[in-house]
Amino acid sequence: MKLKLPSKKFLLGVLSVVIAIAVFASVVPALAAGSDPVTNIPGLGRVNDMTLIKMHKKQGTWFNDQDALLKEADGLAKAFSTLIAAEAKRGKNVSLLNNGLATFEAEVAACRQIHLVAGASIFSITGFKMNGDVRDRLAAGQQLLDGYASLKDAHFRLDQAMSNLGKSFVNWRKLHISGLPQPTPKPTATKKP
Repeated sequence: MKLKLPSKKFLLGVLSVVIAIAVFASVVPALAAGSDPVTNIPGLGRVNDMTLIKMHKKQGTWFNDQDALLKEADGLAKAFSTLIAAEAKRGKNVSLLNNGLATFEAEVAACRQIHLVAGASIFSITGFKMNGDVRDRLAAGQQLLDGYASLKDAHFRLDQAMSNLGKSFVNWRKLHISGLPQPTPKPTATKKP
């Protein structure tokens, strides 16, 4: 009795099907893992790609708004230096104003540097594609965190610089408008019953 072996065509077909199943089984989970919209991103949590894109656009808008604010701060410094020149021409002591302006300009320069770091982080193409879509979720998340930290730092420093400039003007005005320094209140001890 002769043993009949299956034909070569049949064996080749079965082998092709087995290889196709093996390739399909190994590729599909890898694709699914890479496109999982809710994988955890350290520092941001479980956010999907659309949320990352919206956050990226908002940071871009914040960056542009802060850029306009820095330009306004330059205009404020010019106006303040014009005030200093006018008051110096009238013979008033403007050293307090000069110190306030120098501090303000130094802080604005520091804010501008921090702002540029934020821009480099936000507009980097590491985590996002040129059209704004997510390229790499982890890199995009880190990019958003770095951009946020830099924008926030520049915002608070600029806010503090403007506040300090206003305080230096108020202190100068108190000294030179009334002619006498304003007394500062001294704490007094009170008796407790």
